[in-house]
Amino acid sequence: MGTALDAGTKGLRTVNSAIIALSSGWVMIYADRLSISPVLNLIRQQFGLTFSGVSLVVSVYFLAYVGLTIPATIAAERWGYRKVMVSFFLLAAFSLGAAGVLGYSYYLLVLFMGLHGVGAGAYYPTAYRISNAMVTNKSRGLISSLINSGMGFGTIAGLLIAGPVLKLFASWQTMLILLSFPTMLVAFLLWKTTNEIPNERKKNDKITQFYSVLLKNKSFVMLCAAMFCSLYGYWVILTWGPAFLQESRGLSILYSGAATAIFSAIAIPSSITISHFSDRLGRKRIAMVILPLAALTIFFMARSYSLLEVLLAIAGYGVIGKLTLDPIVIAWVGELVPQEQIGSALAMLNVAAMSSSILAPLITGLIADFTNSLAVGFYLGAAIVLLGFLFSAFAKETEKNAL
Repeated sequence: MGTALDAGTKGLRTVNSAIIALSSGWVMIYADRLSISPVLNLIRQQFGLTFSGVSLVVSVYFLAYVGLTIPATIAAERWGYRKVMVSFFLLAAFSLGAAGVLGYSYYLLVLFMGLHGVGAGAYYPTAYRISNAMVTNKSRGLISSLINSGMGFGTIAGLLIAGPVLKLFASWQTMLILLSFPTMLVAFLLWKTTNEIPNERKKNDKITQFYSVLLKNKSFVMLCAAMFCSLYGYWVILTWGPAFLQESRGLSILYSGAATAIFSAIAIPSSITISHFSDRLGRKRIAMVILPLAALTIFFMARSYSLLEVLLAIAGYGVIGKLTLDPIVIAWVGELVPQEQIGSALAMLNVAAMSSSILAPLITGLIADFTNSLAVGFYLGAAIVLLGFLFSAFAKETEKNAL
């Protein structure tokens, strides 16, 4: 009896350690990628760029991030999810440090931020495939939200770090160098706390077979489209929110980053709470409430004229925004497809959703160049998020089409 109890306690501790490590991975990925947002205006002025020109620093990162997701998943299915996850995470750490050291050249900055995106691109499908293998359907929404909470903490850290670092070192490049060290540390933490999962793909399975079956799953395709719409608005806020507050509301880099980070702080408890209810009430019902409300808050961010109204809109987005929807959809996918397809499904979901991160910064920058206003880009973001509501309405709760 004692031995069984000890083994159970040890297993629980192992799972808890893995959850903390996987959440820490999201902390660093989001802190690394979002530390650039508060200094976009500074970079634009330093290199004499337009809004759309400086947006390439972000868009190239996400182009690489999205482009590597499926190849990284294929590699993980062949050589192991844990091995690929950690190897790519180390690449992300080294390239971020290189972006800081060599970032005095705009083209080298874009190059190494792109390589950083390559390193980060493997994390989504590998981390969630490992976590899906650890838990049951009944707790999948809650566990996904706990891991997902790292995105919220990372967003806060990334948006807040720029001000103090600029004050101490008068260099945004130093910020990237400093962030590369904890990123490297988390890579080792992931290696120590997670276990490799067995490869459930049969030897005669073709790589394209899983993806072709997933594309025939209409509910899954609708979820991919809904997530694209949800994340479009999210990346408008995170990429251009600080610059919008600096130019339209006269806030400094420090306060504009802090104001934008408000929604992430609120999203952490909100995401865990709402995901817990989704385990009981159903994913679709919750998602169809969240999406139109999220669109409304983005609209009011741009429409409100007082700083207080903008902050209230940002806080409202924190309650029902992308960070709250993410774990619900991840758990929903786990109920739509068989276990052996989940790695491929998460890769496709991430590619579809994160494609918006390539387009949103660039399109918003182009609109700002044309209209001399970032607000118009926010209105477009709200409209696209609302479109996600329609896509989610066509997705079923469960529809497992095994091979």
